[in-house]
Amino acid sequence: MIPLRPLGLGDVLAGAFTVFRRNARVLLLWSLLLSGVLGLVSTLVSTLGRQSLQSRMFSAVDGSGSGDADTIFAGSVLLYLVLSVAVPFLAWLARGFLVAPVAVDTGQRVLGRRGTFRGLWSLLAGRRLPVVWWMLLQLAAGLVVGVLFGVVVVGFVGALTASNSGVGGFVLGIIGMVLGFIVLIAFLDTRFAFTVATIALEGRGVFAAAAQSWRLTRGAFWRTFGIRLLVTVVFSFAAGIASTPLTIGAALFSGVFDPLGQTDTGSGVSAGAVVALVVGSLLVIAVQCITDVLSASVTTFLAIDRRIRTEALDQRIASHLETGQPVDPFAPAPPVSRPPWPGAGPWQQGWPGQQDPRQPQQYGWPQAPQQWGPPRPGAQ
Repeated sequence: MIPLRPLGLGDVLAGAFTVFRRNARVLLLWSLLLSGVLGLVSTLVSTLGRQSLQSRMFSAVDGSGSGDADTIFAGSVLLYLVLSVAVPFLAWLARGFLVAPVAVDTGQRVLGRRGTFRGLWSLLAGRRLPVVWWMLLQLAAGLVVGVLFGVVVVGFVGALTASNSGVGGFVLGIIGMVLGFIVLIAFLDTRFAFTVATIALEGRGVFAAAAQSWRLTRGAFWRTFGIRLLVTVVFSFAAGIASTPLTIGAALFSGVFDPLGQTDTGSGVSAGAVVALVVGSLLVIAVQCITDVLSASVTTFLAIDRRIRTEALDQRIASHLETGQPVDPFAPAPPVSRPPWPGAGPWQQGWPGQQDPRQPQQYGWPQAPQQWGPPRPGAQ
C-alpha cells in the first residue's frame, strides 16, 4: 500500500486513491450514509426553508407594521440563521466522523488486510463515542469562537462610532478582523487535523488524541496545511465541474413540471423547484462522497507519515508483518530519536546496512588479486 519510509506528496495521493480503488464499495457505503444522506437533507432543508422564510419576511414587511409583523420578522431571521448555519454544520460533523472508518480501513490496508462494513464498525468499538465527543467539542468551540468574534465586532463598531472614524477605517477594521478569524480557524484546524484519525487508529481518548495531533503537527504545520489545502481546492474544483452541467440541466428540466412557477406559490416553493433541487444535488452529492473518502484517506496518510518520522512506525509495521509483533503496530508509542533520512530517494528505507543503488555494487576483491609465480619480464 505504501513504502515504509517518510511519505512525499505523491505517496500520499497515490495511497489515498489505492485505498479507495481496492475497497470502493465499502467506503462509498460509509460515505453515502454519513455524507450523502445528511448532505441531501441539509441541502433540501436549507434551500426550501430559506425560500419559505423569505416569503414570510416579505409578507411581514408588506403588512401594516403591527407588533405581530415584527415578531414574525424576528422569528424568521432567527430561523434563517439556524437553517443557514446549524443544518449545514451537522452535515459537516457527519463528514468529520467519516474520517474514523476511512482511517481504520486505511490502517488495515497498510497491513495487507481488507475491511468489510461490519468489520470496520467492530474495529471502531470503544472509539466511536470519543469521535462523537470530539465533534461535539468542536461544535462548542465553534460557538465560543463565534460569540467572541461577534462581541469583538460589536465593540469595534461601537468604538469607531464613538470616535467618528471614516468609512475607510471601518471597512479596513472589519476586513482585518475577518482575516484574523480565518487565520485562527485555519491554524486550529491544521493542528488538530489528526485527532479523529488518531482516535480511530490508536484508540486514544479525546484530549489525548488532540494532544497527539498537536505534537505530530509540530514542525510540520506548513506541510500539513499546504497538502490539505491543495487536496481541498482540487476536489472542490472537480466537484464544481461535475455539478455545473447537471445543475443547468435540472433548471431547464424543472420547466416541464411547472413552466409558470405557480405551483404552491403561497409558500414560495414550487414542485419544479423541488425537482430541480433534488436532481441538481444528486451528482454533487455523488462526487462529494468520493472526495470525502479521498480527503479522509489523505489525512490518515499524513498522520501515518508523521508517526513514521517521529515514532519509527515503519519499523513497527515491518516487524508486525514479519513476526506478528507488536500485535497492533498502530497502538500508541513513545517518540523516538532517529537520525534524519539521507535524501528523499524511494530506495532509502532506513534499514541498517542498506546500500544506495546509485553507488556501484562491490562484488570483487577489495584490492587486486596477488600474482602467482615470478613476475614476467618487463612487468611493473
